Amino acid sequence: MKKYFLFILFIFNTLLAVPVYVQASTNSGFIPGQIWYSKDTLVEGDTVNIHTAVWNGEKDSFAFKVEFYDKNVILGHRDVTLGSLELKDIYIPWKITSGDHVVSAKIVSSQVNVSGKKESVVIDRNITSDDRQFISVVVKNYLGEPISQTDVLKSQLEKTGLEINSIVPDSISSSLSGNISSIDSFRDKTFTQVDSVVKNTQKEINSFKNDIKGTSQSVDKKSNIQDATKKPITYLKLFFLSILAFIFGSKIVFYTILILIIFFILRFIYRSIRNR
Repeated sequence: MKKYFLFILFIFNTLLAVPVYVQASTNSGFIPGQIWYSKDTLVEGDTVNIHTAVWNGEKDSFAFKVEFYDKNVILGHRDVTLGSLELKDIYIPWKITSGDHVVSAKIVSSQVNVSGKKESVVIDRNITSDDRQFISVVVKNYLGEPISQTDVLKSQLEKTGLEINSIVPDSISSSLSGNISSIDSFRDKTFTQVDSVVKNTQKEINSFKNDIKGTSQSVDKKSNIQDATKKPITYLKLFFLSILAFIFGSKIVFYTILILIIFFILRFIYRSIRNR
């Protein structure tokens, strides 16, 4: 489907392309559609190709560099040369990690070849739109094999001689596996929010230290009382927020605690049913 889309777009641009002198700018650059991947489903740990396509609608060839980004991190680049009225597919490999990703591409260092001379040229469409992706964490067993969240719960319950199907219906156990993406999205977003509050709290504590250094003898008693109560609360707030940031920022810690909580809840339900 994407190949047909590129072909149709190529014909459309060829028919409508109007030559523009390179001293000003060009009507060349990234095409609509801009970012796509060699696989439809993105899974943590897989390696895929990030694709984009660039169109040269001018009468002269030009050379440039395409840089691929994940947010502000450069994933890789490609040096490209495009002939007149040429459309080219450009890609780099990407090993997928879990979490939020904002993938984009940018054209830099563009030069046009005019009568054997290279001149700098301005590309109108030199930045793609952002492609936002959320990649769920892949839970693995001790052999490194991917397993579902339901399998993790089953293995924990088997150690106690319990059967998960005897405690919860199949519909509930299967939904646990299906909701792992939502759980990891919640974990990642919560970590981002908590981490932001931690940084702001740390700045507040740093301001306390700066105030102490610059404090004059004329500070009133009321201000001293307020600082005396505010500082311990702020330090205590930073302590608990740092613990939360550690839990939500570490997949291993977060999922270990989550599994333990679910395990104790299921054990409580089992014992309640058995003691009826």
